[in-house]
Amino acid sequence: MPRITKAQLKESIVPFAIDVIAVINTKVNVNDLINREDIPDFEQNGWYYYVHKSIINNTPEIRIKRQNYRLWNTQYYKDQPKGNRISEEAWIYKENMNCNANLIDTGYIVDGFSIQNYITPSHI
Repeated sequence: MPRITKAQLKESIVPFAIDVIAVINTKVNVNDLINREDIPDFEQNGWYYYVHKSIINNTPEIRIKRQNYRLWNTQYYKDQPKGNRISEEAWIYKENMNCNANLIDTGYIVDGFSIQNYITPSHI
């Protein structure tokens, strides 16, 4: 399972962004501006993901969470010791398509997507 050291915590948005953009490109239809999507929890490269896409003002809004231990709705947390459990999450928009017209924040831009409201790894 992936681990993040204290030194890596400060720069953790970069690997998170790269990984979640790869997930979005393979699992989510961002060009569909009508239907919302809930992708069932899944594992990829040792991380467990939850992905939800909603449509607000004709803008796809993607909520993505990932953690390095088993899924949220199970009792099986023993695959990662308590001190090593990591949980990260963010809102993802297509670049320049934030649903809140008053918000100018562009977030962290990578490959045509804006990563916003990133919550740094928390150790549970």
